[in-house]
Amino acid sequence: MKEIETHTDSANSPKLRYSLWQSAWFFFNRLMPALATLVIGVLLLVTIYFTLLDWQWIIFLSGVLFAALVALASRTSRAEWGNRRRTLQLAQLKERLAEITAAHKTTESAFRAADEKLQLILDSVPTMLVYLDAGAHVRLLNKAFRIWLGKRHVAVDGQTLERVLPGELYDFVAPDLHRALDGRLNTFERKRTLSLDAGKVLHIHYVPHQDVPGHTVGLFILMDETAEGAEWVAPVVAPVVKAVVAQAAEAVPVAVPAAETNPVPALAVADTGGQTIYLRSITEQLTGWDKPELRLRQALANDEFRLFCQQFRDLKHPDSDCPNYEILIRLQEEESNLTPPGAFIPVAEEFNMTTDLDRWVVRSVVAWHNKHRTGTAVWQEAMYSLNIFPATLFDTGFIDYVRQLLAESGVPPQVLCFEVAEEDAVTNIDASTCFVNDLRGMGCRIALGGFGSGRVSFDILKHLRVHFLKIDGGIVRDIHENPVSRAKLEAIGRVCAVIGVRSIAQFVENADSLQMLTDSGIDFAQGFGVARPHSIELLQ
Repeated sequence: MKEIETHTDSANSPKLRYSLWQSAWFFFNRLMPALATLVIGVLLLVTIYFTLLDWQWIIFLSGVLFAALVALASRTSRAEWGNRRRTLQLAQLKERLAEITAAHKTTESAFRAADEKLQLILDSVPTMLVYLDAGAHVRLLNKAFRIWLGKRHVAVDGQTLERVLPGELYDFVAPDLHRALDGRLNTFERKRTLSLDAGKVLHIHYVPHQDVPGHTVGLFILMDETAEGAEWVAPVVAPVVKAVVAQAAEAVPVAVPAAETNPVPALAVADTGGQTIYLRSITEQLTGWDKPELRLRQALANDEFRLFCQQFRDLKHPDSDCPNYEILIRLQEEESNLTPPGAFIPVAEEFNMTTDLDRWVVRSVVAWHNKHRTGTAVWQEAMYSLNIFPATLFDTGFIDYVRQLLAESGVPPQVLCFEVAEEDAVTNIDASTCFVNDLRGMGCRIALGGFGSGRVSFDILKHLRVHFLKIDGGIVRDIHENPVSRAKLEAIGRVCAVIGVRSIAQFVENADSLQMLTDSGIDFAQGFGVARPHSIELLQ
């Protein structure tokens, strides 16, 4: 023990000697002016004594002494000023530290309160839900998922999904999981019959969570278990998660009996088990709006929406700068990350405000083109693809509204391309046919969106004369691994070439997909592998 102590002292002795030397030098440096003054004073007295009061020496040495005193006073003054400045800076730093500490405590408190509210909402959702970070670690899960796993929260939170899910199920979801976290997949759905639970089918939704630049930072997974062969209804929580990651969702209104004494709010949605979730509560959590309908109408009245766009690529002329864009809509406060992108869409659908949004988009696009493209080479050539809500197909005044806008602005009608979803067109074939014919009649272009999401059939084109066919992303995403999807893609490309309709592939994620689309004869490509959405104001 004594050897250890001796060794420690000897190891620390150089540091100790250095510290003592540094302290001695600092002390000497501080006292040097005073010592110099004292020495000069002594020399002056000695000189006076030995020179018999010679006035020349007295004057000379007195001047030196005076200069030394002035130098000492100056150095002392600077040291005092430096001490005061450092004292003031220290006080300011302490005050700033106190403010930061208080703000940190307030933020932590608000975060804990918000986290508790979110967990309360999630636990009321009957659909199993889990959120993974970019490393596939579980960061959020609800009560339904915990019960289905048969594990406590502490045994799941922070663990990788591989350690949480049963082996068979993880092997099934692993390929999709990694592709989604890599940013190569958008929202999609899978169905799995589990051998470990005979007679049960597991419906799985994957919803990637992306930040503002478009990087995938996490993934929502929603699961519903149903009896094999039973009719399945999409989980009611899907609109909530899709709103968080900028995906529009549809709400299912609940019919309220006339004799109900406490009527269900207008924003209620329900699942087949009779459990009800209120979209109003969800909207408040996502946006902070306690009156979502009023807030959305104010946003429309105050012109608080913004246009975003995503450029297409012309695969027939890859070196050209294609002036074709998909138009997206964002709220101004979404740009400041105050609300999730697209969180307002379920509210607009519930309160029948989607036609107002469609009119705002058309009006804004026409105004932007008239302001920024007048007299340019793309005045006639540009194209803006506008997604139309289903309700607009039945808006009898929408066609006249578009016609009036074009007449007053002088904007060429062909720059507007109205996109109707295939599902909406099939469901409302008569309204869609009239809508398309009227817009074609005034010179606008038409696109049929989401083509091939179900059974591929060209029968719809007998009724709708469209200019573009937008191939569903579910087909495009699988062309590398699924020969059936690639065969569908090539068949769609050949048929489009024969009937004179131009094809557009959606959700293109990488250069390999672009090459395969080019080889398959597809005309245009759209997706993150081509260009990311951005404000239309950034267009040159």
